[in-house]
Amino acid sequence: MRPELIVAPERYPLSSHYDPEWVLSLDMGPHPLWQLEEMWADLSLSPGQRVLDLGPGHGATSVFLAREASVTVDALDAWISPDESKKTLTAAGVGDVVRPVQGDVRTWDLEPEAYDAIVSIDAWEYFGTDVHFLPRLTRALKPGGTLAFSTPSLTDDPYAVAPLPLLRDLVGAEVMAWHSPQWWATHTEVTGGLEDVRAWIPQDSLDLWWTWEQALDGEDSRLREALEAYRRVSTDAPALGIVHVMAHKPAR
Repeated sequence: MRPELIVAPERYPLSSHYDPEWVLSLDMGPHPLWQLEEMWADLSLSPGQRVLDLGPGHGATSVFLAREASVTVDALDAWISPDESKKTLTAAGVGDVVRPVQGDVRTWDLEPEAYDAIVSIDAWEYFGTDVHFLPRLTRALKPGGTLAFSTPSLTDDPYAVAPLPLLRDLVGAEVMAWHSPQWWATHTEVTGGLEDVRAWIPQDSLDLWWTWEQALDGEDSRLREALEAYRRVSTDAPALGIVHVMAHKPAR
């Protein structure tokens, strides 16, 4: 690993407080703390609020939420067991305010109006395209609550412009869930009944993703090659990146 590559205090000052080797050791996708910090100011979390963290993997985002905002967190992941997550959470000193749960959000029993915010970093592509999903999820948001998620995104929607073969061969049919920002904005507003919807890919998103893969320095170079191919075809906007989507549940 090359952790020095993901030290970026000017770009992401809050994330820079976390050991880059620790973040890399929890790898389940591009730098999760950078993705969360991209939306941080607009989350406007307050101490004591309750947050649902969907797909936190090994727990980096849940640690960040608890430490930086002093909120309580339900960390729901389909793949990582609570026993495994607890090791990370306890070592980070947030085991008393983060509750790890294993389950599928599509079938998990969601308490109505339980959360001030629902956050999901690099997991939305696995469940968020279903037109029946958001109405059920947003019932768990308090009126005025915030939804914030990030997910891989192609600037040209994959149903309009075929993804590059390198990427399609690597991730298979999943690439068809890597929708454009405009697709996600429309889908979120219409299916979720949400307002103030914003969807954007940061200008340097693809470069940041490529840097993350360089820092991992793994033996499998296929993703790095796919990212490099998209860097070559990018012009004014990154052809591939991480889309960030924020919206609010209407207040009563």
